[in-house]
Amino acid sequence: MSFFWITAQEIIAPIIVLIAIGAILHRAFHFDMNTLSKLILYFFVPSIAFVKIYEASLSPTLLVQVVGFLLLQFVLLLLLTETIGKLFSFSRGFRASFTNSVVLTNNGNIGIPVNDLAFRHDPLAMSIQIVVVVFEILVTFTFGLLKASAATKGLSASIRHFFRLPVLYAILLGLLLNLAQLDIPAMIWTPAKHAADGMLAIALVSIGAQIASVSLKKQTWLVLVSSMLRLAVSPLIAFGVISILGLEGITAQALFIASAIPTSRNSASLALEYGNEPEFAAQAVLISTLLSTVTLTLCITLSSQLFPS
Repeated sequence: MSFFWITAQEIIAPIIVLIAIGAILHRAFHFDMNTLSKLILYFFVPSIAFVKIYEASLSPTLLVQVVGFLLLQFVLLLLLTETIGKLFSFSRGFRASFTNSVVLTNNGNIGIPVNDLAFRHDPLAMSIQIVVVVFEILVTFTFGLLKASAATKGLSASIRHFFRLPVLYAILLGLLLNLAQLDIPAMIWTPAKHAADGMLAIALVSIGAQIASVSLKKQTWLVLVSSMLRLAVSPLIAFGVISILGLEGITAQALFIASAIPTSRNSASLALEYGNEPEFAAQAVLISTLLSTVTLTLCITLSSQLFPS
């Protein structure tokens, strides 16, 4: 019970507050959503990608284990969502948003504080979480972006568009500087860090603004299906993958909890940017975040029982 209230009050509640503020401000001032979307995609996202990758500190063994788990889980979730999309004859644009709402998670803004709380600042657990965050950044702005843009631009045009985005070069630069262990001058690092720190607020406010302009009753059952896949089916798949790979202890616990993190706010940003059912995408973020107050608490409790240290 204490885990439930701590998670709800210290992690989930502040996120809901920021979403609500975005909705209220949009109602009052009518934000230009296109400008807001581009500000996130072309400035805040490259900043957080660069900072998180540069800051990551990982051992080769841990990296192989965690990336192996993440790749296998990603492929299984992708196959599941694509199968559902074909069974229900989703349009190309809707299938892109539906798939992204399930395979892309908010492991940076929600996963990091959840990890810190659940493992009481354990450095191993946080190292694992950082790997998850970097993986999510890479998947979001390779697969997720191409999936979203291909639905409206076509695959060849979306690939060309991808190589014009700054996030790709932010990831590569952060990785190169990390591997070379080079110090970044304060005049560059300080604004990059400030921009990365501001990503949570601006992204959640933009989601609130999206939500304020749509009906929450639209596509309700599909939003619930998406949330169920993200919050319930994903941890079940994670349990199977962890068992197959023979992962144990804190590594298994951290990955199991990370698998239950709600839908990424970037999935809503991509849907807005490329016109792929932005109403559905915004609702998927909101509903999965709300429902995660229960499912995350359960997964945190189960993790130590399923994978004792």
